[in-house]
Amino acid sequence: MTPKGYFEIDRRPLAIVLFSRLKRQFWITLFFLMFALALNLSPPSGLSLEGWSALCIFGLCGLLWATSTLPLAVTSLLAIALVPMLGILGARETYAYFGSKVVFFILGAFMLAAALIATGLSQRFATLFVRRFGGTPQRLIIAVFALCASASTLMSGHAVAVMVYPIVRDIDRALKLQPKSSNMGRALYFALMWGCIIGGSLTVLGGGRAPLAIGILEEASNDSVSIGFVEYMRYSWPMVLALVLGALVFLKANFIPEIQSTQIAQRELEKRLHGMGKITPKEIVVGLVVIITIILWALAGDSHGLANIAICSIAALFAVGALDWEAIQSHVNWGIVVMYGGAICLGGVMEQTGAATWLTQGILAESAGDGRMIMLGFALIGAVLTEFMSNSAVVAMLLPPALSFAAAQGIDLRVMTMVVVLPSNFAFMFPISTPVTGIAWSAGFFTPQLVARTGLALHVLAWSAMAFLIYIYWPAIGLI
Repeated sequence: MTPKGYFEIDRRPLAIVLFSRLKRQFWITLFFLMFALALNLSPPSGLSLEGWSALCIFGLCGLLWATSTLPLAVTSLLAIALVPMLGILGARETYAYFGSKVVFFILGAFMLAAALIATGLSQRFATLFVRRFGGTPQRLIIAVFALCASASTLMSGHAVAVMVYPIVRDIDRALKLQPKSSNMGRALYFALMWGCIIGGSLTVLGGGRAPLAIGILEEASNDSVSIGFVEYMRYSWPMVLALVLGALVFLKANFIPEIQSTQIAQRELEKRLHGMGKITPKEIVVGLVVIITIILWALAGDSHGLANIAICSIAALFAVGALDWEAIQSHVNWGIVVMYGGAICLGGVMEQTGAATWLTQGILAESAGDGRMIMLGFALIGAVLTEFMSNSAVVAMLLPPALSFAAAQGIDLRVMTMVVVLPSNFAFMFPISTPVTGIAWSAGFFTPQLVARTGLALHVLAWSAMAFLIYIYWPAIGLI
């Protein structure tokens, strides 16, 4: 640090100094220059001018999403604005995409999760669960994993991570676990991270990527094809089960706890519960409404609409006084909701202009005729991309061309949707890929080499499970 009253002279060349200070602006300028140049090129053979413009917007948004040089929500809004500005579709038609029922389902699901967090019910349940089932070091690790996996089937994985992280942090401090050397500490934070990621793959509530994918599917098929709440679980459970068992085996075999007792941690959790006081009427009401909502999603989601049920549940919570707007709005990521609306719009425009079909024909028309191998290829691409960018951005980029390819090859569109959306969640390695991984990394118990090695093992298991789904399970239930 430079002492007060002194200054430091940067002797690097001026170009390097400017680039280091304006690096983000440099990349944004470069991307938009490339976009402008591409727009002025003649459309390739077989693609209309509108389709070429849509493809240019798709490429620009892909770069911005992948590099995060602009916030995800801003990139999505930019996509919506560029479509009518470039004359691809009219403004009324373009902005109508933002009114997709999937956007409102995402909003309703986020608000229900926010209700659990705002009332403290989620924190109370998490603490009770870990205290009840964490009697020994191994059981404590399994309890954290089971808690995160089960909670992530009902709400976004990163919301679960935010909820459970303080509890695990209290435990590791009470046990005096040493960062980067404690097997118990590593196991606890891997259990948190893997539980949130794997559990969130079972249902459409585990994050925004599944509703986003379903929204793109419905737009691409003119609402003739969709995936219901129960259907999604039916298609995904074998992969999730394989990953749950694999993760538990890996935790037990590779991270043998160096401690013999968890009594100190149990006392810390007892203090936390005592500080929460007795369960409040608001917590009881929120818990009942969430349970009823999930039951209605499972039994009446197809007939009454997932979004409609979610919105009515939120309205009921406000009506009985269990929630107020100030408590909700601070716990909902409004930017992510906006991002999904823009991504659905871009996917619909790509499909409507023929850009998605042209793109897949150009890339895959000469590929081997085995559609199942192509599906495995899409799954592998999704798994790789999701380590470097938002899983929702992966879905937004990869699903429109994948659906066009599926339609051309006679593959069930629901299958291709699951092929893209399932691997897009498996960000097991890098903290830049998902908030869940970043939160677990922040505790200081991981090294890059350790996470890369364990993450690669889980990726291999996940891809093998995808092969099982594509070649054995989905054909057995008549999906392929």
